[in-house]
Amino acid sequence: MLKTMLKKWWVILLQGILMFILGLFIFSNPVDVLAGISLWFGIIILVTGVVGVFGWIFAGSGERDTGSLIWSLLSALFGILILSNILVTMKAVTIVFGLWVLMTGISLMANGWSLKSESSMGWFLLIVGILGIVAGLMMVMNMGSGAAGIATILGMTIVLTGIALILLSFAKKAIAGKVKDKIGELKAKIGE
Repeated sequence: MLKTMLKKWWVILLQGILMFILGLFIFSNPVDVLAGISLWFGIIILVTGVVGVFGWIFAGSGERDTGSLIWSLLSALFGILILSNILVTMKAVTIVFGLWVLMTGISLMANGWSLKSESSMGWFLLIVGILGIVAGLMMVMNMGSGAAGIATILGMTIVLTGIALILLSFAKKAIAGKVKDKIGELKAKIGE
């Protein structure tokens, strides 16, 4: 956060605007975003496996671990499989994400059910939990819904971060202006 505060206000503003635009792009292209996530997932796993193999090769003979080599080879192979069939990876990502949303919905519903007699917040949790269950099932059953769900959460996060950076830039500009004014006043008093 300190590095952000030390930047010029207009740099933070530009970053916020770019984040906001990126968020809008994500909202309008959910399938492309899901394909990109799947592609990067495959690349990261492949590179991790290859680096592990090279680490094993260049390690001293006493430092080599057969289990590590096998794991690295399997990781590299898994990365190649992911990259060779992005559509399957996209479906797997949406299923995992959908299951996560489904389990979160079940947890919220259960907590809401137990709290509904004590607080109105329990009813809120119950309703949100039911909506989460429905959304999770839709994501698991339909890759388009899963892509839209992932893009919505990712896009909202990026748009809100962009808005926060834009607001921070204006606050920073205002504070910097006040500090400069105070410094000017102090210099004027010292110079008298």
